[in-house]
Amino acid sequence: MRLLPVALVLLLAAAISHADEPAPESAKGTPAALFAAVEEAWIKGDGDRFASLVDTTDVRIALKPGETPTAAVTRTAASFLFQDQIRLVATKEFRIVRFQPSKRGATAVAAWNGDWGGRRGVRKVEVTLTAARRAGRWLLIEVRTKD
Repeated sequence: MRLLPVALVLLLAAAISHADEPAPESAKGTPAALFAAVEEAWIKGDGDRFASLVDTTDVRIALKPGETPTAAVTRTAASFLFQDQIRLVATKEFRIVRFQPSKRGATAVAAWNGDWGGRRGVRKVEVTLTAARRAGRWLLIEVRTKD
């Protein structure tokens, strides 16, 4: 049972290390590939790339711990929600630490370590990413943070 998280970490690390290489068609349609792309977009603060990974017909995003998720009904809205919060936090680390596929979709939990500035300072936040298969692609349908 303990080998599954280790195997997932190795799979995600391999996906990230080869991010500049075109992925084989079969790898592009997996939840692991989606979460690796989210990880890369988050670390780079790339709102446009992040927005391309969400289902704008269904996604809800809450990047501030305790905040109620907000619907992002367009790619522009998803990009804005992501970039607006990311620009306020100096991300030191963002990595997927758990992955759970299910019959209805897939969920990943990431550790986000960053400097939130002011009284909040440096802190670690848990980010839950929920994905579902839509029109032949895996896309995010919820992004939620908590302390």
